[in-house]
Amino acid sequence: ILVFPHVITNNGNGYDPSTGKFTASKKGTYVFFVNVNSYLSNTVYLDIVHNGMSKVRTISHSSASYQTGTNMAVLVLEKGDSVWVKRYAGKGYYTEYVPITTFSGFLL
Repeated sequence: ILVFPHVITNNGNGYDPSTGKFTASKKGTYVFFVNVNSYLSNTVYLDIVHNGMSKVRTISHSSASYQTGTNMAVLVLEKGDSVWVKRYAGKGYYTEYVPITTFSGFLL
């Protein structure tokens, strides 16, 4: 599980920056985005995961120094469901004090 410690907005405190998991406080349709930037000769695959099942995958390939991969998932969650980002394969995602590799979501 990737942990994103830099939290910009966390209405309802559904995202836990110590575990990297978002937990739905109520049933609804949620939209989640993942953005990954690999560096140098690294390739990295990231999944958006819902209750342990990968829903979408993105890839940032090593064909140039800095490559970006993005994806999104629209998920119907029950109260208590969890969503997170996991590294499926590869290594070397890039970030700095202003986040570049990110995970975002909101309730419709």
